Amino acid sequence: MGAITGCLALGPGAEADERWARASAGFLAHRGPDDDGYYADPDVALAARRLAVIDLSPGSRQPMCSSDGRYWMVFDGEIYNYLELADALAARGVALRTGSDAEVLLETYALLGRDVVRRLRGMYAFAVWDTSKRRLFCARDPFGIKPFYYVTDVPDGRPAVTAGGDDEPPADGEVFRFASERKVLARPGELAVLDPDAFRRYLAFGYVPAPATMTPTVRVLPPGYAMIVRPGHGVRTYRYWRAELNPAGGPSAETPTMILDVMRDSVAVHQRSDVPLGAFLSGGIDSAAICALAAENRPGLLTFTAGFERQGYSEVDRAQETAAALGVKSVPCVITAEEFFTHLPRIIWHLDDPLADAAAVPLWFVAREASRHVRVVLSGEGADELFGGYAVYHQPGVVRVGERLPDWGKAPLQKAAALLPAGVKGKGLLDRTATPLRRRYIGNAHVFVDGQADLVAGPGRATAYDVTDPVYQQAAEAGLDDVATMQLVDINTWLPGDILVRADRMAMAHGLELRSPFLDREVMTVASRLSREEKTAGGTTKFALREAMGEVLPQAVTERAKLGFPVPVGEWLAGDWFGYADDLLRQAQTGQWVDREAALALLNRFRAGEPEVSWRQVWTLIVFSIWHQIYAERVYDPALLGWALPPG
Repeated sequence: MGAITGCLALGPGAEADERWARASAGFLAHRGPDDDGYYADPDVALAARRLAVIDLSPGSRQPMCSSDGRYWMVFDGEIYNYLELADALAARGVALRTGSDAEVLLETYALLGRDVVRRLRGMYAFAVWDTSKRRLFCARDPFGIKPFYYVTDVPDGRPAVTAGGDDEPPADGEVFRFASERKVLARPGELAVLDPDAFRRYLAFGYVPAPATMTPTVRVLPPGYAMIVRPGHGVRTYRYWRAELNPAGGPSAETPTMILDVMRDSVAVHQRSDVPLGAFLSGGIDSAAICALAAENRPGLLTFTAGFERQGYSEVDRAQETAAALGVKSVPCVITAEEFFTHLPRIIWHLDDPLADAAAVPLWFVAREASRHVRVVLSGEGADELFGGYAVYHQPGVVRVGERLPDWGKAPLQKAAALLPAGVKGKGLLDRTATPLRRRYIGNAHVFVDGQADLVAGPGRATAYDVTDPVYQQAAEAGLDDVATMQLVDINTWLPGDILVRADRMAMAHGLELRSPFLDREVMTVASRLSREEKTAGGTTKFALREAMGEVLPQAVTERAKLGFPVPVGEWLAGDWFGYADDLLRQAQTGQWVDREAALALLNRFRAGEPEVSWRQVWTLIVFSIWHQIYAERVYDPALLGWALPPG
């Protein structure tokens, strides 16, 4: 667990830049505060920062060499079934030297090669260098829990002309570089050029969907993908896993038992740790279920909750009630508006690319508090996507009927919706009924819809549908209903692009490992088969999960509606912190991307209470402005944001 970086010589005359690999790992010391390590040969340089969680001995340091001396590996993550894989290795006569999951991963790779990813139960981003065949194999876990960024360029920092196809010969001096965070591939103050398509999609989604980043040359290896990189060749990526849903035709009496059994097993393996472990606890069912199951093996489990001073925006009281009912300890973290905005630049710096999810901020604070007590936390990410937890999945029947209407039948509904003023009851229902799902739903957050982005950023070519259309095609081919289709969209977009980015960066900013037991391949197998009724029956969400957890949770907890890290940003921006937002939008040098006058007008319309303007739209522009000040303008001193400069 920690941070990984590496550099491989691709083109003629290229050299592996060991100095860069070492320095980059040093910059990411917040991810791995315990120790570091390096390996280099003429073609490759690897470096790692370690957050020691499994087997704390020096023998588990990275880069790690296989027992036969052929392979070198750097690895970020945890392999939860490492004990079972170790038994399989022992049966094959492999004698392990340590008790680490990293060595189990490496030695399993030595036996299976790239098929190793089909045996892993965990979160991971890793790179293995084969000293015999002179090739680098890299992979990222199926859900995208751990990050992996890469770029191909030439020594002076210019992007390589070929930039990567396996059939394209690399340019002279071309190198391949990778890292756990984008900031070491394009450092603060180095972003002279941004990707206009990525910016347009950011306005729609509130984050930059993979494989793009806001930096044109830097890419993200998508979830469930692997790559092979060889000197003298390009970069070949391929998909080894994708989420597939196969809903049953109706509910089964066995479903609650199956869910409880698989979740109990997942939580058990996610608790494997040689350092203190706790859990995040909100007021909802997801984290409460994790805590209840974890407490079965850890009666003294320590839990952590974030909340705000403003009434209606704190889950602390609910979480403490749950903690008392479960017999676990609770540590609250209450955040003031002043703290929120004071630390906002540092939080945005840690996020790498702009991420307009205000819930990232309380997560940073609660992770900071947790890191003072434990090294690992369990958390509830993924439950909503896998078990049907978002209210938007609960479409009214009239909307589902409307989706089956031909275009000529939808036209009158669209005209009627257009005639109604914003905020009038029924307008939203007409809009949804007249608009096909694939043009209405791009994921759990749709910030600037269709032409709205043109008002603040001018016209552009990129659309959100470029990202979601392939998912809708998969859903159509599988014959999925609308609930499963929306789930599939969220699993492929919102989950890896928003939820898991904020979880990884906010926890690792404090050297804290965050584990998500819902995002487990065995849990996915069960969840993928749930019928529509088992997700949205009875006017609720996560129906089957609530039934299952009734065995271990008080009834009041299983029946609670989702709050989802409520943050009073809208009230702050319309009130005491309006001046902060106004000054920021005026001062940020974002004129190439954002129409300043249009942005300020949007802010004022929001303050005036216009129903067509949401606080999320304003927040999206605020986050981008701060991000631009950090990474393009270099208004902030990187060292004050957390940029740990290596010695020398």
